[in-house]
Amino acid sequence: MAIHLTGLSTQNSVGKNERTSKEGASGTSVESNVRSNEKMAEDTVRLSGAAQTLQSQEAKISSLPDVDMEKVEQIKRAIAAGEYRIDSQKLANNMASMDSLF
Repeated sequence: MAIHLTGLSTQNSVGKNERTSKEGASGTSVESNVRSNEKMAEDTVRLSGAAQTLQSQEAKISSLPDVDMEKVEQIKRAIAAGEYRIDSQKLANNMASMDSLF
């Protein structure tokens, strides 16, 4: 049986004649027992709207750069000007919250 996935990237379906024949218990091909004029049933998979949205968002995210260079430059300028301040309490709280994940 062929599986058609809708909402995903284009995939070639495998036709009945392209499948590998499997040997039955009597040693004869299972496919030879199926008449060539019979239409085989097809399974379909449909993604929900939420799954399609997640898939499109994932594609958008993967196209973004790993590093926000604008933010990096902003921090570099602040450090060079002596204006970059670290909130040690906020840093400690963030580290503690990260530790609780493990």
